Amino acid sequence: MKVATSLTACALTALLAGGASAATITFTGNETDFTSQGVPLLEDDGVDTQAFCDGLPLDIGKVYVTNDATNLYIGYQYARACFCDMNLGVAFNTRLGGRADDAFGRQIDWTNAPDKPDFMLYDVIPTGCNPYNFEALYEDSAGGWQNVSHQVNPNYDNGPSGFGSDGLGIVDTDGGNFVEIKLPVEVLSLDLTGGNCPTIGIEWWTTQEGGTKPGFDFVANDAEGRSTPSSTCFDVGPCPPSMPTIFANYLFDCATPARPSTLGRVKLLYR
Repeated sequence: MKVATSLTACALTALLAGGASAATITFTGNETDFTSQGVPLLEDDGVDTQAFCDGLPLDIGKVYVTNDATNLYIGYQYARACFCDMNLGVAFNTRLGGRADDAFGRQIDWTNAPDKPDFMLYDVIPTGCNPYNFEALYEDSAGGWQNVSHQVNPNYDNGPSGFGSDGLGIVDTDGGNFVEIKLPVEVLSLDLTGGNCPTIGIEWWTTQEGGTKPGFDFVANDAEGRSTPSSTCFDVGPCPPSMPTIFANYLFDCATPARPSTLGRVKLLYR
């Protein structure tokens, strides 16, 4: 069962949101990085996509989320297999507003969502047929999705796009069947000081390179995944775009006092 509510319903959201005892996670690319620290499942998405090559290259399974004073830690089951050019998307709903379009131009439309993504992270993962890898984080702005990679790690690589492998200053460890992301809380414009323990919405999906690609698997929006155990629609046309409307909710644990943010805002060099 998926639990998701609009962030406008603050009391109900806090009641239903999944949380975890504050934990600092050391990444090794394994699910035990979270379970050994007592982090409970936020969601178990199960197996709900088509199998290929004796594997499930489009499927997201168990999802874990926790935090400490400065970082948000995310880990989820995802097995690389079969396909080149796989993209993993993560949307964050942290405040009212947000954008309905996809930051990478994929056929994922949030128009029907009461609250829309305020931040969107894409992870282009390396595969056996395409070793290219980078992570990019975007924030909703008046002019569209704005790349905030430079704010996280000014020592970016891979040229003027401003991000590269681990170019966000995050750690993205893929152990073959488990993906882990460490993201500074301040990058999401959240403040855990003063006993403030916010609830945010998060959604995950799998997709591929290209402007015709829908989401194949979602965690909170099962019906919008265009892959099922019996078939997959790889390109919009035969099927409609994915139109997610809800998020899985995470309630921050503020047991560990947070340090004040020192990041500040850095002027972007590129758009």
